[in-house]
Amino acid sequence: MKQAQSNILILTGSIGSGHLSVAHAITDALYRVNGKHIHVETVDLLTALANFVTFATKKIYLGSLKISPKIYELIFSQSDESEWPLKILNALSAPFMQKQFFGLLREKQPRVLVSTYPVWDILVKKAWKKYCASAGKKLPFVSVITDCVSVHHSWTYGEPDYSLVANEDTAVTLKNLGVDQRRIKVFGYPISHDFEKHHSCLDFQQKLNLSPKRKTLLLILSTGVSWSRIKELAATIQKSQLKKLQLVIIACGSDRWEKKLKKIRWPWPTRITGWTNEMHAFIHGADIILTKAGGATVMECIASLKPMVIIDAIPGQEIGNAMLIQKYNLGAVLNRDLKNFDNVIEYILQHESLMQKNLAAQQKPNAAEEIAKFLLRLTDRSN
Repeated sequence: MKQAQSNILILTGSIGSGHLSVAHAITDALYRVNGKHIHVETVDLLTALANFVTFATKKIYLGSLKISPKIYELIFSQSDESEWPLKILNALSAPFMQKQFFGLLREKQPRVLVSTYPVWDILVKKAWKKYCASAGKKLPFVSVITDCVSVHHSWTYGEPDYSLVANEDTAVTLKNLGVDQRRIKVFGYPISHDFEKHHSCLDFQQKLNLSPKRKTLLLILSTGVSWSRIKELAATIQKSQLKKLQLVIIACGSDRWEKKLKKIRWPWPTRITGWTNEMHAFIHGADIILTKAGGATVMECIASLKPMVIIDAIPGQEIGNAMLIQKYNLGAVLNRDLKNFDNVIEYILQHESLMQKNLAAQQKPNAAEEIAKFLLRLTDRSN
């Protein structure tokens, strides 16, 4: 007798890359674990249910980061301290999104609903309750939290049945926010399977014509790093007294950056490229990663056992990731003035074995597969 397919619907949001990458990692893991008897769909709420509210939300987010991080920090902290800003946003969105979303649920017939983007979780939960009532079953609503250590209150507003977190530090924070410990599951941060495979440093060096006798710094310039910050960092690197290094720069934030960066006179042999779908190969091939404190990138570096130097962090949202690196000595967090650049690079290179040990202690191998198995157990119960 043919086994019925289990349907899982994953909700995400195309603001930044973290929420999307988590959704994709879980989807891939579900198919690896049980590809024959599972059907998974990922829905980007900002495009599938597009309206003026979702459009305005994305514009405000990206605009506030570009114009002034302080404005974003204010928005972030206000919605963290009180649920009313997001309650109002969900209420404004309801006339445009709730009927659409309920129709989507009726069409897809999921047995488990997963959220990796919490902004509309209040609205989502209401539609999910209505859908469960029509199905005559109480079906699980699961939140996969992409925050680390510090957790924004929005992850609790939708009152998910289960909250999946990256580590024990995040679990403690969530418990302090009032979430029942029995509903918190520590599986690790789901990342692409590519980061858990071995990649040859020698192949990477040959491909980019790098020297095996030099240590490689990988500078990842993603959305959220301003050009003024990049110029400060470039000036700091130009003044560096460090020797026997080489630099690889991935400029994925803007098409113009790559051209501008190639005009700069760097003190070490330097390779510059734009956006790449082989980030795993670049991270595995480098010795130290210079990056913004994005959740996905930090966890990808931990999985790859690569120490990080944090060059920037989105106020509020990414502070927890920087705290994790400092608390467990997984690299360093640079101050705004960047004056410690040479010292932190030298320290990391002199303590490579310690860094490897610290990074290994923070690893949760196969996190995406563990989450996939948990979701499949939930679908079995629902069926």
